[in-house]
Amino acid sequence: MNMHKEEKNNYLQAIMFIVSCDGVISGEEIAALKNIAGRMGITMEKVNMLTEEVAQGKALKNILSRIKNRQTKLQLIYDLVSICHADGEYSEIERKSMERVTKLLKVEAEKLAEIENIVNENIEFNKKTKQVLEVSNEA
Repeated sequence: MNMHKEEKNNYLQAIMFIVSCDGVISGEEIAALKNIAGRMGITMEKVNMLTEEVAQGKALKNILSRIKNRQTKLQLIYDLVSICHADGEYSEIERKSMERVTKLLKVEAEKLAEIENIVNENIEFNKKTKQVLEVSNEA
C-alpha cells in the first residue's frame, strides 16, 4: 500500500478510534495496532502522539477526510473490522462505528458487509486450521 505520511497517520488514527469506540481496549487490539504501525514503519513514539490527538477529540470526519484512495479506504475498512474481532467479539457499538466510518469514507454499505463476511470466513478458517493441526490456544 502506497500512502504518504499524513495518510498513514490518519489511517492509524482511524484504527485508534475503532479500538477505543467500545470503551475497552484489549491486549489483542493493542497488538493488532502495533502490528499495523510496524507494517507502515510508524514508531511507537509517533503512535502515542497520534493516540493523544484522538484522545483529545480529533474528529473522525477530519481523520477520514484525508484518506482519498479507494483501495486504501477498503484496506482500512478491512483492518478496522479485523481489529473489531481481535478480542473475539464484534460488539454492536463497533458495528455502528464501522457503519459510520464506511459512510464517512463514502464507501457502499454492501462493501462493508462483504468485508465483514471475509473477516468472519478468515476467523473460521483459522479456527479450523488450528483444530486440524491440533494447535492449542496456549501455543
